[in-house]
Amino acid sequence: MKKATKTAAAVILAALVLISAGCAGEPAVTDGTEAGTAGLTAAEETTAEAATTAEPVKFELDLSKPLTAEGVKIHTLKCPEKGYNTAQGCCFDGECWVVAFNKFDQRGEECTLLCKFDTNGKIVAQSDGPLYLEHANNITYLPKKDAYYVTSCQGTLTECWNGYSIVDRQSLQVLEKGKLGQPFFAMGYCPERDAFASARWSGETLDFWDGELNHTASRNVTPPGTLSQGVFAAPDGVWFVRSSQNGYKQEFRVYDWEGELLATIPLQLKNDAESESVNIVDGVMYVTSNGGQRANLFRVDFKEAE
Repeated sequence: MKKATKTAAAVILAALVLISAGCAGEPAVTDGTEAGTAGLTAAEETTAEAATTAEPVKFELDLSKPLTAEGVKIHTLKCPEKGYNTAQGCCFDGECWVVAFNKFDQRGEECTLLCKFDTNGKIVAQSDGPLYLEHANNITYLPKKDAYYVTSCQGTLTECWNGYSIVDRQSLQVLEKGKLGQPFFAMGYCPERDAFASARWSGETLDFWDGELNHTASRNVTPPGTLSQGVFAAPDGVWFVRSSQNGYKQEFRVYDWEGELLATIPLQLKNDAESESVNIVDGVMYVTSNGGQRANLFRVDFKEAE
């Protein structure tokens, strides 16, 4: 990493502060620990999750220093219908969390139930039946369309490594499906830049796009050993969350908008839960993990590595 780039990153990203919960658009904290909820009934689990309250650690991120990250579970976002057995993409739209729960239909095609949850983790809406969004690996919100942009990532009956779907925020119906010229496992949209960022395959190539999905640049980077998952496109950096595989522990990879690596940050989730999505809401970072018929929502606290 270039020293000048690291210094710039320290200045630019110092504004990303983990502030205390309680903002109108920020999820309320209802759980300071994940322990003790496995195998409980729904009523018991709700009681357990509400048992403790923890404030986010205030921390200015200086990406020129070695950091570690730890997830604190705050909500369990449960799929309201049986049969959907994996939780994939998730994003926050300013009011609600929207989560993709997947299953395979009778033809063997993967399909998705999109579900919206309020900031207390209560289900408030769901799509009218399954949507065919392929793997729905990542979701990002498009304010200018008031819609969700869903990354396909892959297909089952039909390959769709370069596919996307645009889903109306209100009706949760598909408005548009399309394919682009490059493959991508996850793509995030940054409203402040009116631009998209994505990565291919194992993360060895980053791609950048304008607000109309015209490809503007590519950058080859060192392939991570971790597994490709979700992305969040912030104004001052593109955050990829990557889960464990082959002895590599899960992590964040952070790049600037030219594709320069700013930081690699180890991420600890209890029981090494498989991270799926990353979001920044009012300066606080969140990740979700795949809990089968539920998405576990974690607040992420950072500290300097010892």
